[in-house]
Amino acid sequence: MNKFQCLLVVLLIFNSCENTIEFRIPAFQANVNGVQFWEASSFSVTTDTNGTIITGGNLSGTISMYMPLLEVGTNNLGSSEIANAAYQDSTYYSTTNDGIASIAYLSDGEITIEEFNSEENTISGTFNFDAYNNTGEYTINISQGVFYRLPISVDSGN
Repeated sequence: MNKFQCLLVVLLIFNSCENTIEFRIPAFQANVNGVQFWEASSFSVTTDTNGTIITGGNLSGTISMYMPLLEVGTNNLGSSEIANAAYQDSTYYSTTNDGIASIAYLSDGEITIEEFNSEENTISGTFNFDAYNNTGEYTINISQGVFYRLPISVDSGN
């Protein structure tokens, strides 16, 4: 009976593990350099005729992403791409910069809009990118990024 109770406790522990995004609607979060969990305490999505900008920040840093079109699909990131992403803490990292070394280190990544809900005026999707500072000496990796049901503001000024 004792083994059965231990097994039951273990199963209950693993069964209670859930993805934290289910409890945060809307949500904007990612991993920084594979170890630091980052979650926006404030965010905005602004779109106009020039494109769409998604921005989120907290006390440790800010992520901003630009896409030329607001539509379901994938936007590639890199120094030769139109779409771009940036992370700023004490240093500004951008996918418009490439690294310096004897082997070319290029910024890369993608922003994928998985859902554009026109009734609720929200977007959801994923993102990841590698970016460099303006000298190309330092890099940052943003992985497992998620934005979920972020409300969109339409800027009619442009």
